[in-house]
Amino acid sequence: MNDMRSASLTDMPGAHARERSAAANADPIDLQASRWLAARDAGPLSPAESEEFTRWLDANIRHRVSFLRMEANWKRAERLRELKPLDCRVDADLLAKPTRRRWPLALAASVLAAAIAGTWVWQQQFGWQHHDTGVGCLEHIVLEDGSIIDLNTNSDLRVRVGDKREVRLLRGEARFQVAPDAQRPFTVEAAGANVHAVGTAFSVRLHDSRQVDVLVAEGKVAVATQRVQRTPPLGAGEAAVLLPDRVSVSRIEPQLLTRRMAWTTGRLEFRGESLSEAVAEFNRYNRRQIRLDGTSLNTLRVGGSFASTDPDSFVDALASAFNLRVDNQDAGTILLRPP
Repeated sequence: MNDMRSASLTDMPGAHARERSAAANADPIDLQASRWLAARDAGPLSPAESEEFTRWLDANIRHRVSFLRMEANWKRAERLRELKPLDCRVDADLLAKPTRRRWPLALAASVLAAAIAGTWVWQQQFGWQHHDTGVGCLEHIVLEDGSIIDLNTNSDLRVRVGDKREVRLLRGEARFQVAPDAQRPFTVEAAGANVHAVGTAFSVRLHDSRQVDVLVAEGKVAVATQRVQRTPPLGAGEAAVLLPDRVSVSRIEPQLLTRRMAWTTGRLEFRGESLSEAVAEFNRYNRRQIRLDGTSLNTLRVGGSFASTDPDSFVDALASAFNLRVDNQDAGTILLRPP
């Protein structure tokens, strides 16, 4: 990076103590990752910069892991995001031409300081890390080996990356994008079932103390329950229901696979599911629960794409499509009645 984006955090006259401290204590890779993140946030990269950024990411897996962690920390640090105007413009009087470098560099220091303050858990490579989400919340987790976990609503897991890569899903659902490492298979344990992968993408959903659903998007995974070792492994486009004494496998069409993974983008997609199934799925993401009045509504079929945390829009669409009556009984319940 040869323009203002490449300057050192400590070459600014009058740099804040926090910025100097962050730079002094940072790993060089983390420091460079923070600069790249600040550069991208300050505006579009030039073609030459984009090429240099790609080369840097590809040069070492640690570069990519550090950048992804910095990016995840920055997205979570809503307080620090307020340092930059929403319209991306900087007051000319505040940043006069002689000191225009300060904004991206200060931003890099803020990103780095937030990362240093929040990464003590990441540095405990051989300890169990705890991640959980509330109702309607998602979390994007970058592991030390470059693997990525997307944790769904109301979910709870433990993860440990060391000589082995281990995950214990205690509640809810997660999608895993596993970085290849033949020496360290990636294992997810849930309700006594085990899912083993090396480099692949798959999701695991824990329904209750007995049933675990596995959906494979890429690669292959081996699955086993307390009494069954299923062979051959599951391949891309296959789904399995794991129970203590049996494993049921089915093929999933690409369109259905995409719909099943839509939650990672904050959406729920339906293509002919029953109304009761759609409502049950929607209720996973919202404290405000939708109820159906009578069994006659269960046979209705639902289609469409909806924001998972917007029950009002979902209910409005249902009311319009099926002429249903909506009864907002209280702050926590929406009752749907037949016409």
